[in-house]
Amino acid sequence: MGRLKWILLQAKGWLIFRRRAVVFGDFTVSNPRNVRIGNNVRINHGVFLLGRTGITVGDDVVLSARCMLLDAGLDSHSSVGLEAGRHVDRPIHVDDGAWIGAGAIILPGVSVGKHSIVGAGSIVTGDVPPGTVVAGNPARVIRVIDSQDGISA
Repeated sequence: MGRLKWILLQAKGWLIFRRRAVVFGDFTVSNPRNVRIGNNVRINHGVFLLGRTGITVGDDVVLSARCMLLDAGLDSHSSVGLEAGRHVDRPIHVDDGAWIGAGAIILPGVSVGKHSIVGAGSIVTGDVPPGTVVAGNPARVIRVIDSQDGISA
């Protein structure tokens, strides 16, 4: 990446969040006033943050390429179709040290626990406990992270 592009991406991060983020590629925030990030957040190419009601991202979080945090949308538990679908909007919280994998989608009302990992391509419909690895559609716990030894089965 060229030096000028790097500088422009860092400036975009500053203008949107009013704090320093480490930006590795272009990203989109639909409603910046409803999005808060912590220190040392890393934002990769294609990240999308909706921010309709509120998105909070803690310190030392990695948002991998093309992941989406969608704090509003149609309720997956209501009838199928736009006419019958009920709209939901609930805040999303990503706690310190979490890693959201490439292409993962975090849906309304989800909290991702401290030091958790969301696998690439996962769709997260429920809360992620601290210190766990989740993956799949819908995302399910596949491992617990042992803080002393790394990841355990």
